Amino acid sequence: MEYKINPMAFAGIFPVPNSLVDENIRLASVVQLKVLLYILRHSNDGMAETEMIADALSLDSDDVKDAMIFWAERGLLIKDGQMPAAAEKKNDKKEEKSVPVKEEKRVAEISVSRPSYEDVAKRIKESDEIVVLLQEAQSVLGRTIGFDGQSVIIQMLDSYGLPPEVILMAIEYSLSLKKTGWASIGRVGRRWSEMEIDTLEGAMEYIEEHNIVDETWAKLRELTEITNRNPTEKQRRNMAAWVKEYGYGVDIIYCAYEESIDNIGKMSFPYMDRVIRSWHEKGVKSLTDIQNERAKWDTERKSRFSKSKKKEDRNEAEASYDIDEYMKKSLELQYVKNEAKSGV
Repeated sequence: MEYKINPMAFAGIFPVPNSLVDENIRLASVVQLKVLLYILRHSNDGMAETEMIADALSLDSDDVKDAMIFWAERGLLIKDGQMPAAAEKKNDKKEEKSVPVKEEKRVAEISVSRPSYEDVAKRIKESDEIVVLLQEAQSVLGRTIGFDGQSVIIQMLDSYGLPPEVILMAIEYSLSLKKTGWASIGRVGRRWSEMEIDTLEGAMEYIEEHNIVDETWAKLRELTEITNRNPTEKQRRNMAAWVKEYGYGVDIIYCAYEESIDNIGKMSFPYMDRVIRSWHEKGVKSLTDIQNERAKWDTERKSRFSKSKKKEDRNEAEASYDIDEYMKKSLELQYVKNEAKSGV
């Protein structure tokens, strides 16, 4: 069966660059094509916003960002304030004519970019290991992997230095978080590379720690004013220390939250961290230990207040005595002066 364009579809149209089809259509993923077409359709509405596009297309915002980077690298998008390539070259020529350029040694910036379509094709052709890895990744995902996914997997293998079994674990972990976009999967791979997680044991330990932190965070959200669905990286590191290193549960963490509210009037993770570290150093292991610490603190505070009160009373007494002496001497001096006057 053959199809042709319905003439009525041309009632409303928008321009599409030739290079989209001529040079990029075989390289782009479905998500990348959706994002670019949406941007082209709304090109008169101003700058494209990631969250707006994600909501409109029911996509993950990370995947939208990844798609926009892809099209920027292909020259179809530019950043806000950036001039088109042709204009940049024109300005460069003007500067060369008007201002003599001094030769400088430049150090190339180190960047980890995804392999190109040609790089991917070459690596697949020369490495049976990559072919097997891509096949296994497809089995894990339950879908065919296009260029977008192939480039991320090869990047994790070649640039991040992760072995195949760890790459597959990263994909499974992303799926468990319902983060199925390649931008999210790639970020997991990069984070593991930065943390030098390059074994299955290390990956499993990382996942276990994250699961425990996520469970604790969810429980803490139910008890407190926390609104964020997930902790920040710094909050995650704090909670990992509290839970894994110190062995504290959400009950003790909640007590630290109460300390923060009572003493500074708001929830502060840095303050909570200082409190929890102090408890750990003092050997606190239970709510009873915390109650004992609070009782000690109250006793010490009352003792300091009592000593301070006694010191104030003593100072007042001493001040009263000094004033009496001063008045007595003043009266005596006045009496002597009056006597002297009357004898004149």
